[in-house]
Amino acid sequence: MPNHIVGSVRIKPPRLSILPLCPRQPTQRRIDCRGKVSAERAPLNNCTPHVSWSPKGRCKMTMRELLERYALLMNLSDRSVILYGHTIDKVREFLGREPMVADLEDVTVSKFLRWRATNVARGRLVSPHTVAKDRSQLLAIWNWACRKKLHPGEWPGLPRQKKVKRTPTAYTLDEMSRLVRAAKARRGRMSGLPAAWWWGTLLQAAWQTGERIGALLDLRWREVDTARCRLVFLAETRKGRERDLVSPITPELAAELESRRGSPEALVWPRTGHPLSHYASMRLLCKTAGVPSRAFHAIRKASASYVAAAGGDATAHLGHADPAMTRGHYLDPRITETKRGLDFLPPLDLAEPKPPEQPPGQPAA
Repeated sequence: MPNHIVGSVRIKPPRLSILPLCPRQPTQRRIDCRGKVSAERAPLNNCTPHVSWSPKGRCKMTMRELLERYALLMNLSDRSVILYGHTIDKVREFLGREPMVADLEDVTVSKFLRWRATNVARGRLVSPHTVAKDRSQLLAIWNWACRKKLHPGEWPGLPRQKKVKRTPTAYTLDEMSRLVRAAKARRGRMSGLPAAWWWGTLLQAAWQTGERIGALLDLRWREVDTARCRLVFLAETRKGRERDLVSPITPELAAELESRRGSPEALVWPRTGHPLSHYASMRLLCKTAGVPSRAFHAIRKASASYVAAAGGDATAHLGHADPAMTRGHYLDPRITETKRGLDFLPPLDLAEPKPPEQPPGQPAA
């Protein structure tokens, strides 16, 4: 760099000295008495967001702290936060310590997913869908951390994973009928209401509307129009939270609901016990009714399958935007496929062929 000459004095320009900086922290320039320019870290309270870094450059943020920011800025539902938390709990079990953001790297995550797929939980291996759920959630917070410069390493480079597509299994009409009959015969009370009314109306509403159990349990009396025989599921209570869904119900169900109508802000099916107690109660109800124990989602699949089998629009019935989603994940072929490819195949001729007839007087070959 050339020197500058002022009069007869040769002056060297100041040299810029850059100190190693912590990512995401703004810098301040200082010029000392000798004209040397330096850069230093700004106070941490000026750094947004605050991230603690070790001397080796490894981020000290835990995955749970990352999830708190991710859930807030991505507007996750309470249920989604719980599911993400379950995944982080499993990572903690795998590592034997609280997982850090720096643990989101290819080798560690790949080992965790293999351990998750081969580790026995509650006496059996977890389903491929559970492993895929864990992988998807880890990738979501990992990519987000990289975009926000909260991750000290590289972007995800996990190998692609094939998705296992299972055939949808729904409750049959006979099974649904037995479930509702068993529900109407229940004794005792559920959150202050007769258990027979609580379960009987809930299962009928799930069957007639095809709505998810979460949206049903968030339904309030102001959204129940028994005069017009319809239920209005608000967007903020539905998956995706994009649009309302108006679902008709039968006059018989409307009359049952009206008999126990509460205040406009009250829940139609309140729960005062454990948030997940209705799942255990549903399993007990299935055992009482003598039907296979399946999740509440099997009722939604049954509703869609019978609508499709009758020639209706199952996609609109469920409020889906993509018909492929309805066909691939909700329609039970036992219900919807009245005729299959086998019905159009001609039968094979399996009879033993007769030997050719010999002309009279000619010896057999």
